[in-house]
Amino acid sequence: MTDRRTFLYEDFEISYEDTKKGWSMPYSHHHTNYEIYILLSGERLVTIGDITYRVEAGMASLFESNISHRSVGDTDYTGICIHFSKAYLEKYFLPVVVSSYLTCFKAPIIFIPEDYRQKLLDWNAASCCKSSTAYLLLAQILTDLNDFRHQYPLDNDIPVSENKASGFQRIINYITSNYTTIQTVRDIAESCGVSESYVHRAVRQTESLTVKEYINKLRLRHAIHQMEQGGNPLSVISKTCGFQSVSYFYRVFKKYYGMTPTQYFSKKEPHY
Repeated sequence: MTDRRTFLYEDFEISYEDTKKGWSMPYSHHHTNYEIYILLSGERLVTIGDITYRVEAGMASLFESNISHRSVGDTDYTGICIHFSKAYLEKYFLPVVVSSYLTCFKAPIIFIPEDYRQKLLDWNAASCCKSSTAYLLLAQILTDLNDFRHQYPLDNDIPVSENKASGFQRIINYITSNYTTIQTVRDIAESCGVSESYVHRAVRQTESLTVKEYINKLRLRHAIHQMEQGGNPLSVISKTCGFQSVSYFYRVFKKYYGMTPTQYFSKKEPHY
């Protein structure tokens, strides 16, 4: 099971992101919306399902509805995120037409020409996705992506690995994919088919932390990323990151960083 991401706009949205060095999504997540992420600068390793791809500036990662995915890297990066629901397309187009638009998702990674990347930035700046004819813009984008898929075929060496973990790493992978919903060590043990003592040993030897400390570390990193992106109150952030209450979130945060979330956020400096 993976963390399910909820978008502010469920129909169609284009957004620009500027993310600083050090942020790696420490969990896999999925959502019912379709998502397209065009990397404008930097490099990322993007995992879609069981395959990891090396993604460079100018490439788009395409995530189908409900497919597990994550992104990691050690560089600053900027990008454009496009997401939409299938239901949104179905409001305006026949099913056969919707299916044709979604064929671009057959390619998980697509190259996007530089002039088209600038168009996307311009459309975002003009808030075109909020117009009454935004569905036509989305249809055009999906058509263009399908064209790019054929015009700019990518090398076969983009996939860099298949995720086949075993032993301790399988435990770590499970925790990093489910830390927002894990309640007890027993949850981990039962899901992975091991004993609770094995889970404790796997985390201690791999991360030099207790299970609780490791889960809280992941939750806090998730919270900091959301704080830096802005838009949600701390009560919402703490809940989406897996903390049972905002008061407990405050206690754990202050213990780990030596200050409250409000004080940390006012500094606007990463403390990883």
